[in-house]
Amino acid sequence: MPARSRTPNRTFFDRFWPQVAAAITGHRAGAGKDILPLLRRLRVKKGARVLDVPCGYGRHSLALAARGYRVTGVDISAALLAQARAQAARNRLEITFVRGDMRRLPYRGRFDLVINLFTSFGYFGDGGDAALLRAFYRALRPGGWLALQMAHRDWIMHNFRPRRRGRLPGGVVLEESTKFDFTTSSAHTTWVARKGGRGLRGQTKLRFYSAHELRRMLAAAGFRRIQSFGSFTGAPLTLDSRWQLHAGRKP
Repeated sequence: MPARSRTPNRTFFDRFWPQVAAAITGHRAGAGKDILPLLRRLRVKKGARVLDVPCGYGRHSLALAARGYRVTGVDISAALLAQARAQAARNRLEITFVRGDMRRLPYRGRFDLVINLFTSFGYFGDGGDAALLRAFYRALRPGGWLALQMAHRDWIMHNFRPRRRGRLPGGVVLEESTKFDFTTSSAHTTWVARKGGRGLRGQTKLRFYSAHELRRMLAAAGFRRIQSFGSFTGAPLTLDSRWQLHAGRKP
C-alpha cells in the first residue's frame, strides 16, 4: 500500500492494513476485480513488463504472473511482501518483490505497464500526488501505459455516510468513522477492526480526486491518449460508478 509519510497513514499501513488487507480488498473489489479486460483493451500483451505499485499482498501481481506477464511488485510493508512472496512460492510463480517507497522508484524507461489500484493514490497532498504520477511516468518505456484506479469522488459524495459498519470475510467486523472536508475533498477516517475479541485501530487521511482533476494531473505529468472508465471491463464512468479507472500512455 502507500508509502510512509508524516501522517497517520504511516501507522495505518505499517500496523493495521497488513492484518486486514485481504479481507477488505476481497470484499470491496467485487466481481469486477479482474484487470485482464483492461490489459486486452490497452493491447498489453503477455510477456510485457508490469510494475504493480503498491502491490500489497500480491493480489494483482500473482494473477498477472500466472498469465504470463513479467511482474515486479513494490510495497513499503515488509509484512505484506512476506505474504506475497509466500503465495508466489506456493504457486511456483517468478515475481520480483521489492520493498520501497513508491515516491522514490529507481526505475527509468523499464515497464510496459504500471498499475496503481484500489485507491492507492491520494495520500501525499496535491503536490506529492502529482510527483507520484511523474515517478510512474519515468518508470514506463515510451508507449507504455499507466492504469490508475481509485474510489470515485462523485459516488462517495452521493453515498456518503459518516459511519459505516460491516462484516467482512473471515469474521472481521469493520467500523469506519469519517469526517469529510468538503473544501479540500479530504476524508479523515478512523478504522476499527474486530475479530474474536481482539481489536485493531488505525487512521487515514485521503484526498479524493474527481475524474476531471485526475485527467488534468495525468496530462500535466506527460501522459497522452487518456481514457476513463467505471470498471476494468470498460464500462462508462457515471455517477453510479463506485470506482474510477484512468489509463494514460507515455508518448
